[in-house]
Amino acid sequence: MKTTTISGTLRKSIGGKDAKGLRKEGLVPCVLYGGEENVHFAVDSRAFTSLIYTPDTYRVELDLEGKKYDSVFQAQQFDPVTDEIVHADFLEVSDEKVISTTLPVKLTGNAIGVRNGGKLRTPVRKLKIKGPVSAIPDDVEIDVTRLRIGRSVKVADINLEGVQILDSPNNVIVAVKMARGAVDAGDEEEEEATEEAAAE
Repeated sequence: MKTTTISGTLRKSIGGKDAKGLRKEGLVPCVLYGGEENVHFAVDSRAFTSLIYTPDTYRVELDLEGKKYDSVFQAQQFDPVTDEIVHADFLEVSDEKVISTTLPVKLTGNAIGVRNGGKLRTPVRKLKIKGPVSAIPDDVEIDVTRLRIGRSVKVADINLEGVQILDSPNNVIVAVKMARGAVDAGDEEEEEATEEAAAE
């Protein structure tokens, strides 16, 4: 996973009134759980920009008044009117801790089917996975260079070492569909062979 660092301050009191006061100051009430005891703290709302508005999943080093915690960003709550973040949860982790999270799908290459006029479809942009923190990659990279018209890559075709994919094996991640005027590479080769035979 990608990593980032966030600094925060420990909360001296817990409750709705205190949380409301923090939000007025531009701070977000947060909870770190999964350790020996829950840790309540507050973070500048601007620190969440890189965590929320991105497809990436981050391993977060929390620096709370000099004490550091290894964590992953788990969940957030938004104000239904302003759409501002009003609460966040973090899970304390270690390299060996097994967690469930999502990873973005990253496509590389230019599909042969697209070069022949087909259209690339990406019905799945993220995959749900489970595994030890140290084994979780930044993303799920798929090379689509050899993907021809009518072909697809399913969850069952993906192998992540040390990590289990929780989505259905039959789910299509990426496919090349026929478009008007598109020519399949195999059909094109057959047509050329037929024309050459006729010329002889």
